[in-house]
Amino acid sequence: MSQGRVAAIVVLMALGIVSADEIVIEPRTLHLGRPGQFEWEAFKDRKVDAERLELRFEAKTSATEQTLRIWQRDVKLAWPVLLNGRRLGTLTTAETPQEAVFTVPPAALKAGENVLTIQAPSGLDDIEAGPVILDSRPPGEVVGGALLQVTVTDADGDGALPCRITLTRKDGTLQPLRAEPAGEVVARTGVVYTRDGRASIHVPPGDYVLHAGRGFEWGVTRTELSLRSGDVKETRLKLTREVDTRGWIAADSHIHTLTHSGHGDAKIEERMLTIAGEGIELAISTDHNHHTDYAPVAASMGVAERFTPVIGNEVTTKHGHFNAFPVGAGAKVVDFNEQDWAKLIPAIRATPGVQVITLNHPRDLHSGFVPLGGVQFNPATGKHRQADALKIDAMEVVTSAAMQSDIHLLFRDWFALLNRGHRITAVASSDSHDVNRFILGQGRTYVAAKDQNPAQLDLDEVWRSYHEGRLLVSLGLLTTMKVNGRSGVGDTAYGLGNGMEVEITVSGPSWVKTDRLELFANGILIREQALADPGRAGEKARVMWKVPKPAHDIHLVAIATGPGVTEAFWEIPRPYQPSSKLFTPRVIGATNPIWVDADDNGRFDSAFAIAQALVGRLGHDPARLRAALAAHDSAVGVQVESITGKGPQE
Repeated sequence: MSQGRVAAIVVLMALGIVSADEIVIEPRTLHLGRPGQFEWEAFKDRKVDAERLELRFEAKTSATEQTLRIWQRDVKLAWPVLLNGRRLGTLTTAETPQEAVFTVPPAALKAGENVLTIQAPSGLDDIEAGPVILDSRPPGEVVGGALLQVTVTDADGDGALPCRITLTRKDGTLQPLRAEPAGEVVARTGVVYTRDGRASIHVPPGDYVLHAGRGFEWGVTRTELSLRSGDVKETRLKLTREVDTRGWIAADSHIHTLTHSGHGDAKIEERMLTIAGEGIELAISTDHNHHTDYAPVAASMGVAERFTPVIGNEVTTKHGHFNAFPVGAGAKVVDFNEQDWAKLIPAIRATPGVQVITLNHPRDLHSGFVPLGGVQFNPATGKHRQADALKIDAMEVVTSAAMQSDIHLLFRDWFALLNRGHRITAVASSDSHDVNRFILGQGRTYVAAKDQNPAQLDLDEVWRSYHEGRLLVSLGLLTTMKVNGRSGVGDTAYGLGNGMEVEITVSGPSWVKTDRLELFANGILIREQALADPGRAGEKARVMWKVPKPAHDIHLVAIATGPGVTEAFWEIPRPYQPSSKLFTPRVIGATNPIWVDADDNGRFDSAFAIAQALVGRLGHDPARLRAALAAHDSAVGVQVESITGKGPQE
């Protein structure tokens, strides 16, 4: 054994990561990937230690189960783990650093030399793996030795509080654990969701950092713990509500279960605890081509009073994914083999009960098709190849499980559609299939509605808000806006006088920061400001801008952003299908439009409608159009060009 490997083992033992009787198969952290290629900029200049890892080590055969531990980070694809050719499982598909634990069956080890293999996936995936440790004890003993009794309550009332508990080592590694009581908690590596704030957590002796939180609206409590063998330690934590969302309900309109979607890892019973633990008040089930009713399961899990469940369906086709909700009990599932939107979308609309249709993750490639990509969509003009069939109510501009490299890309697409005359509301959702890999409710929509009783929401009011655009887009921030003190999101502002006073408020919890605010008119940036946020809870910024009265109707949207959360308790995921190798996580809070009726004709006219009127009045004469467009913004100019087939300068 080399001196470097010996030194690494000594360090691991000194840190308490291994004991003297364990076998350290590999003491180092290795970079696995493809030489000459890199998935992310962070790996560009790093040496690749191996593409396919093969480790040989000496051991003895065993008649009892043993445990293999592999530290890992940045795992996106499936990396099979084999012992002497026998598959033990795969590394956990998760980017957050954690230790994967594998059961080594009796007699899987041979006396003498053994071979541990971590096989590479077919796609490009730079990961870190190691140390790799073989423990002679079974997993139940390895993930134990000390007991942590956690109770989390509401600081304002000491009441039971569903929440998320995140346990890491001091270096941020999610710690393997076991949690009880069964049926009242759901656990994954380093994470426990609890029905009532209570959990008994078994962990190995060591030093830990524990975070407790309840989603976007609540603070996060942090405490450090040291546990020795045999310790039973009680920890009581209180959570404080930090973001004022009165009059707004928290909705996640894109939720999956392993039970009915067939992938991910969240069984339907577990899903109920994640919904309650993240403070979601309107939970819309959207399993693939399936109508799932959460109500009976929420009742059986004891969380029915925490949220209103709605039956929905992600109509998953080869030409796009569409969420439809609410769905009436017993309704027939739409034919998902239909690919013609002119037939598909009316069929979705005709499903009994359906009030809202959303276009999901519209820049993602599925089955060779991108709804807003390629020849389908012109991102400058907003003209869609199937514009006449695009009769949808909403579009995901934030999908936290399917983030874009450019966080403004889908906003620009949405602005273009609005300029073209489509009245489509922007929404955010999680698209979570898992308990922890993608956090439920991380991307969420705030809906203007009475919120006094989350278990009995007025759904008619909710669907009206979807149709009227009274929604806010949230990924860590909440942004609201008023024009002249009276017109809010979804309203039409009129009687402007000489101009507009645009008031924007940005809110968020203390564990999120904002540093930038932007105001867009017809998708054109007209105001921006850097924000200083030391980590205030609640209102982080209030900005008032005086904006001259526009020459024509416009739609106003405010977007606040800030540094992304990187800690394991709410880490912002990497882009799902990245267009850049550079990853800069950001949080987002955006409004839907305030529609500005600048000419006081009693209606809002889109940039396309204004352009049609100009061309109808002036014809295709470039000189006359050029003179008229001097008083219009570039969004109208783009639409004029799309109608005439040439720019007004030609």
